[in-house]
Amino acid sequence: MNQFWKLKGDRVIWIIVVFFAMISIAAVFSSSSFLASSRGISKVAIFMEQTKSVLMGFLALLICYLIPLRFYRTFSFVIYGASVLMLLMLFVPGLRAEINGAVRGIKIHGHTFQVFEFAKIGVILYLARALELWGDTLDDFKQFALKILLPVGAVCLLIMQNSFSSALLIGLISFLVLFFMNVSLKNLGITVGILMAALLLMFLTYHAFFAGHPQRLESSVGKIFNRFGTVEGRLTAHFQKEEQDFESLSRQEQQELMDKDRQSENAKVAISEGGIFGKGPGKSTQRYSLSMAFSDFIYAFIVEEYGLLGGLFVILLYLIFLFRCIRLCQRCKATYSSVLIAGLAFLITTQAFLHILVNVRILPITGHTLPLISHGGTAYLVLSGAFGMILSVNKQLEKQDAMERAAREAAEAAMVASIAEADGFHQTTSDTTEFNYTTPDE
Repeated sequence: MNQFWKLKGDRVIWIIVVFFAMISIAAVFSSSSFLASSRGISKVAIFMEQTKSVLMGFLALLICYLIPLRFYRTFSFVIYGASVLMLLMLFVPGLRAEINGAVRGIKIHGHTFQVFEFAKIGVILYLARALELWGDTLDDFKQFALKILLPVGAVCLLIMQNSFSSALLIGLISFLVLFFMNVSLKNLGITVGILMAALLLMFLTYHAFFAGHPQRLESSVGKIFNRFGTVEGRLTAHFQKEEQDFESLSRQEQQELMDKDRQSENAKVAISEGGIFGKGPGKSTQRYSLSMAFSDFIYAFIVEEYGLLGGLFVILLYLIFLFRCIRLCQRCKATYSSVLIAGLAFLITTQAFLHILVNVRILPITGHTLPLISHGGTAYLVLSGAFGMILSVNKQLEKQDAMERAAREAAEAAMVASIAEADGFHQTTSDTTEFNYTTPDE
């Protein structure tokens, strides 16, 4: 424990990471009944697997924490380019791996890596370096489009073919960062208008040429639109019950609607049964029917077992983390450091609240996990690394503060010594004058 307190950086953020680790191990172990039965293994094996993921995540955090800030600044564009290259690898038949019916990862030596997670970090690093280098030129929309919109838009387009919600998340994070850094509101407004028009055009194109024609979606152009049907299905499943009287539907229509919305419905039941204090650890009943309780719907599971108080505690952890990061941003003197912390903080907290809003049925299903709590994988490692990067910047800030404090104290000491020397000289002069004055009288 003594070694823990010697780690530099915001201690509150370190403590939040520890809380997330404990919640993750407990929640994933308790909610893994469906996962264990589907994989033919015991829950103890899931427990050991998640514990390993947490330890690997902490190792990733420490590595990113120990890497100096100048490394991230120097290689920001390189990391962004590597993330774009990984996204392009999704189109290589021998490398891409399907996850839940969509190509979201690349498979190397039997291990699958979800490259979208790396792309999120790559975009934030790019924005940090771009705003540092060209921030003064971005009032001109042409420069803004070439240096910001084009690189971020390229990543979003590459991701959109396999995960519409991830593309929107990256776009939202980018917008928040640019707004936070006081980029021209006019340019941001134009960007939002272009985005809305582009999405409308793409949906119209989908309905005109590809909806109802699966063979066309297999073409090179059609693959751009292969997630639009999924998006519409999820929106319909989310809003249809609000617009229609469920009892007025036929039995077959009710069943079709329930099949589409089963996961969300089970999450709703889990939350409603949790009450204020919850059923208690290990006493969930929805874990047997909520197949994604360990990942996409782990917040609903936490509320079922730990109640409203447990759910509010998780929300409080993310809010405290966000506020601590905002304070760090206010201390940053360099644009790069400020953008990096803001971007990573927005990424983690926005994804967390998207997950929570899906679980409480305010938003349709997106498939986003709860950062540092959901079942481990690429997302767990990458987001752990994001915490490490934030703490790395924080460590550099503390070092700079210490140097400035030492310089200030040295300057104050020099000033005191100078004043003391001047006083000593004045006193010596006075004593000499007094001696010369009294000698003749004696």
